[in-house]
Amino acid sequence: MNKVRDFFENLKDKWTNASRVVKVALVAGIISLVAAGGITYYLNTRVDYAVLFSNLSDADAGTITQDLEEQDIKYKLKDDGKTILVDKTKVDQYRIDMAVDNKLPDSTQGYELFDDTSMMTTDEDRKIMYQRATTGELERSIESLNAVKKAKVMLTMPDDDVFSDDSSAKKAKASVALTLNGTSISNSAVQGIVALTTGSVKGLTTDNVKVVDSNGNVLADGKNESDDLTGANSKYMQLQKQYEKQLEQKITKVLKPISGENAVSVAVNADLNFDAIERKTTKYTNPNIRSENVQANGKQADVEQAQTGETDDNVSNVTGSNNDDGASYSRTVNNELDTDVVKQVSAPGAVRRLTTSVVLKGDVAGDQQAQIKSIVRSAIGYNKDRGDKVTVQALAIENPTPKVKHVKTQKAGVPWWYIALPIAVIAIISLAAFLIIRKTRRDREDEEYYDDDYPVDVTDQASQASQELQPAPEEPEMPVEKLREKPEAKERHNKDRQAQDYAKDNPAVTAEMLKAWMKDH
Repeated sequence: MNKVRDFFENLKDKWTNASRVVKVALVAGIISLVAAGGITYYLNTRVDYAVLFSNLSDADAGTITQDLEEQDIKYKLKDDGKTILVDKTKVDQYRIDMAVDNKLPDSTQGYELFDDTSMMTTDEDRKIMYQRATTGELERSIESLNAVKKAKVMLTMPDDDVFSDDSSAKKAKASVALTLNGTSISNSAVQGIVALTTGSVKGLTTDNVKVVDSNGNVLADGKNESDDLTGANSKYMQLQKQYEKQLEQKITKVLKPISGENAVSVAVNADLNFDAIERKTTKYTNPNIRSENVQANGKQADVEQAQTGETDDNVSNVTGSNNDDGASYSRTVNNELDTDVVKQVSAPGAVRRLTTSVVLKGDVAGDQQAQIKSIVRSAIGYNKDRGDKVTVQALAIENPTPKVKHVKTQKAGVPWWYIALPIAVIAIISLAAFLIIRKTRRDREDEEYYDDDYPVDVTDQASQASQELQPAPEEPEMPVEKLREKPEAKERHNKDRQAQDYAKDNPAVTAEMLKAWMKDH
C-alpha cells in the first residue's frame, strides 16, 4: 500500500515540478491517444448494412431471422419485415451458406401476380404473367409432396393459332427438376407429378413431360412404361451402388475393432441381375378313367372284343371285320388327369457375383489375413458357386504430413489505412512523450548533481581569504546542455571533485596553498 501511495506522490511531485511545455505536451498526447483509440474502435466496429433478402414471406423472414440470431449476426428489418439487412461484408458468404444448406427463401409467386396488374398491362404481358403464375402454382403443388423438398418447373406454352397445326413444335412442353428429401422417389409419385403437370397446362400430354432429380437421374422421359419391373437404368444403378455401400459399411464396422480407426479400406463390386423373368409350368400326373362309352354292331364276338379292348387315351378305338355281315363297334374312354400349374416370377436385383477387396494398414501376419478373409466372407454372404471372390492385403501405408498453408486474412471492406493511421498517430505521440520525459529527467538529474553542497573543513583564515580573493567569473555559467555536449566538462568536473576531497582531507596544506596563491596575485 505504501508503494502505491509513494508512486502517486512521486507522480504528483513530477507533475508539479514539470514545466508548462511538458504539461501541455502530456495532456495533448493523452487526448490524441484517446481520440485515436476512439476513432479506431468506431471504424472497426461500425456496421455498413446491405440488403440480404427482400420481398420475403412471413414464414421465410422468420426462418432467416432465427438463423441469423443463432449465428450471432446483427440484422435490421425494413418494409414491415419483408426486407432483411445485414453487414455488407457478410451478405455474399451468408447467401452461399444458405444455398449450400438449401435454405434459400422461396420466391415463387402464383396467381397473386394478377393482384397488382394495372390497366396498362398488354395482352402479351398477361400471357407472360399467366405462364409465370402457372409455373409458381405447379412448383408449390409439387413441393407439397412428402418425397419432394424443392421443385423447379419450366413450361413452354405455344401461342394460340386459328389454323390447325399438329406439328410438335407448337405443342406445350414441361420440364420438372426435383430435389428429393431422401435418395429416391416411388414411380407412383413420379406418375402423379406428371399427371398434375399435364392437368394444369392446356394441350400438355404425358409424352412432353420430363422429370429429373437433383442428381441428374431421369425419372420420367415421356415414354409409356407398362412394366414397373423394367424401370430406368439409372434407378437400377443407384440400387446397385446402395447395395455395395451397405456391404462396405458392414465390413468396415466388423474390421474396425480389429484393425483400428482409419486403418482399413474396403471396396465391393456387386453384379446384380435386374432382368424380370416369369415362368409358367404345367404338369399332368396319375390319369384316371372319368367315363367310358362303348358301341358295337354285328356278331357277339365283336362286341366282346370291343369290351375287352384296352385303351389309355381319350380317343375312340374302332375295330372292323372283313366279313360281309358288316359288324362294327366303338369304345370311347375319357381320362381324368391331375394338373399342376406353377407360375414363377423372378424379381430383379438378384446377386450374380460379388467381388470384395480389403486393404489393411500395417503388417498383418498370414494367419490373421486368413481369419480376416473368413470374417469378410461371412459378412457379405459369400457363395462359392456364384464365383464370389474376396481379396485381403496388408500394406505399409505412410500418411503424408499435410502442408499447412498460411493465408493472410484481412477484414473485407475495411481499408488498410483505417488501421495504419491510428497506429502511426499513437506511435508518434508515444515517441514524443518519451523524448520529453527523458529530457526532463536528465535536466533534473543535472541540476541535482551540480547543486550538491561539498563542505570544506579549513581554517577560518583560509576560508576568509578564499572568499575575499576569489575572482569573479568573467564568463557566464555554461548551460547544462552545453556542458553535457563538451567531453572535457566531465574531466574538469572530476578534477574539481578531487581538489575538494584533497582540501577536506588536508586542510592545513590547503590553507598554505591559498596563502601562497594570494601572495602571488
